[in-house]
Amino acid sequence: MPDQGKLEKLIIKGYKDPQFKTPVPGDRGSFKLQVNPTDYTLTMSAPPKESTSETLANGQTIDKVMLAEKRNISLKFHLDSTGVVPGITSVPAAIADLKWLCVEFQGEVHDSFFLQIVWNSLVFNCKCESLGINYLLFKPNGEPLRAVVTANFKEFIDAKTKALKNNTSSPDMTHLRTIKSGDSLPALCEEIYGSPKYYLQVAKANGIVNFRNIPPGKQVLFPRLEK
Repeated sequence: MPDQGKLEKLIIKGYKDPQFKTPVPGDRGSFKLQVNPTDYTLTMSAPPKESTSETLANGQTIDKVMLAEKRNISLKFHLDSTGVVPGITSVPAAIADLKWLCVEFQGEVHDSFFLQIVWNSLVFNCKCESLGINYLLFKPNGEPLRAVVTANFKEFIDAKTKALKNNTSSPDMTHLRTIKSGDSLPALCEEIYGSPKYYLQVAKANGIVNFRNIPPGKQVLFPRLEK
């Protein structure tokens, strides 16, 4: 069992955006575990074999790019307001804060918050799928003093990052490339499709008027080739 005194406490941080750039403000914007978990479970599963598609703004339908695996993390940790472990004075209040951060609907984002689990070298961007609470000890009035929380989190990766992570050289996949100095559409088409002749179609799909002068940093979508 790790020495809890020598470890940073695991923190669940809330964000308002899928790029994890806008933290949820205030004390309720993050939840620090009172006692670190002794372990966590990481599960990985392959994406579905069925092809899925999405329609671009220009009306073109393309196959969605899928990650090679999808990851889930399951955490189990304790809450204790008996005074034996510092950090929590009320188990119901702590659970209310955890529910608000992880699973409650937030009108400003039209969903629950995006979450980031941070613990030493672990940084996991995710959404909370479920919270399970097991109450263990009670005051005479029925207020819980101890609880065990089981929390399940599903990895979250925005669509743009998915495309970048799957930026392989297969012409049967959709690609998202960030233009660098010296890049040209014909050369990139040669690299991705094996022929430069598709550059006009790529320019049209991206609304590019002057394909000879694409500024560095612009992201260009290269749709999969129809057989």
